[in-house]
Order: sequence, then structure tokens, then C-alpha cells
Amino acid sequence: MRLYAVSNFDPISIYCLEKIMKIQPLSTQLADRLAELILNGGTYKPGEKLPPERELAEILGASRTSIREASKQLEARGLLSVRRGVGTFVTMNPGVTRDPLGLDNHADSLADTITLLEDWYRVRMTLEGDAMEMVAANATDAEIAHIHELMEAEVALANTVDSDFLDADQSFHCALARASHNIILERLIPSLHASVYYDLVKSLYNQLRPRFNRNAIQNHANIVRYLEARNGNAANLAMRYHMLIAIDDVRSIREHAL
Repeated sequence: MRLYAVSNFDPISIYCLEKIMKIQPLSTQLADRLAELILNGGTYKPGEKLPPERELAEILGASRTSIREASKQLEARGLLSVRRGVGTFVTMNPGVTRDPLGLDNHADSLADTITLLEDWYRVRMTLEGDAMEMVAANATDAEIAHIHELMEAEVALANTVDSDFLDADQSFHCALARASHNIILERLIPSLHASVYYDLVKSLYNQLRPRFNRNAIQNHANIVRYLEARNGNAANLAMRYHMLIAIDDVRSIREHAL
């Protein structure tokens, strides 16, 4: 077979060659389509269970094997979580890896953990406080209604398994970030939660539980009430107060333990 230098091809041949070289495996194409449905299409929301493999294959017009491989890719990318015997779920913070800010190494002692949590709440107070004005101005009525539902679901979990309540709390705050319709906040706030929430908050949750739950339930209700009234300034202040109470709660551990 005779080989030619690329320079000898006409422009159309070069264009076709580039197209061929860019063709991705079917599983990767399916992974990209699913990622689009999760991140931009809103078809599958954070925490939502995906349809069974067979049904998903029919929806996307692919084999179950290809769907399985695509799911593995999205699991590696932090968009999906596979629970054996239960199903495949969209992660609470799609596309956000665990500890994206690399904060694990800054909490080697109780004192370090408390300091880090205080800093975490201070940053959230500014970001999430100002975000409430965007939510009041930009969120759809459906998004506000969904946030209200998340608040009620959280209240119902107040006396149940700890991780369920913390999951509900995280879902509430991440839904607020998405409802801001600010592309930076939509990604930044879930990243802040992923970096600190589970390991650090859970490590102190037994000591904080009564205060933590009371703060969340009371102040989330206030935030939702002001958002439903489209009062961004009041919602901003309610969120800042929520974070200030959280800082005081964390400091109470320092006073009793250190």
C-alpha cells in the first residue's frame, strides 16, 4: 500500500481524516450524552436514581454493555454513584470530586478541624448570603417550590439516621446554588461542600447534632419564606445569620474540649 505525506492531501481529504481521528468509542459518546442530560439538560437531577440499565439502553438506542461502560466512565468522573443491589444514582454534586480543594491535610487535630470549619462557614456566609439575592431574582417558581420541598424533607429527617439529615442539608444548599443561575456559584458552592462536609462535619456531628439540627430547621424555613416572597435582601440576611449561628456552634466545641 502506498503512503502519502499529509501535505499531499487536498483540504477535503485532510478534513475527513481529522474527523476520523476524532471519532470516540461508543461508550464515551454515550457517557458524554448522559453527562449533558445530568449537567445541562436537567433530565436527571442530583440524588436521583437513573432508570434501569435495560430502559436506559432503549432511551439512548444503545446496548446494555455500552451503557454499562458509559456508567463506569461517569462514576470515575464523579457524576454517578453505583449502589450495589440498589441502582445507579446521580451524585449530590455532579462532576465535583471528593475534596477538590485539598483540605484533608489541614485537619490533623480537633483544633485544626474547628479552625477549618470556622473559616468554611465564614466563606459560605459571604458566598451563599449574596447568592440569595440572585436566587430571589432568577429562580423559577418551580425551583423555589423544589427548595421548599427539600426543606420539608429535611425536617422529616431530623430524628432519623445522621447521614440522611446531613445529605438533606447538603441537598438544600446545593439546590439554592443551582437556583442562583450563576454558573460559577453553581459549581463553587458544591465544591465547598464536597471539600469539607462529610469528613469534617460528620466528625463533629455527634457533639453538634442538637444545635446543628435546630439551626438548619429554623433558618432554612426563614430563608425559604423570604425567597418565596422574592425578598432577596431578607434572604441574604437570613443566610448570613444561619452561618453565624453555625460558627458559634463550632466555637462551643472549642470552649468545652480544648
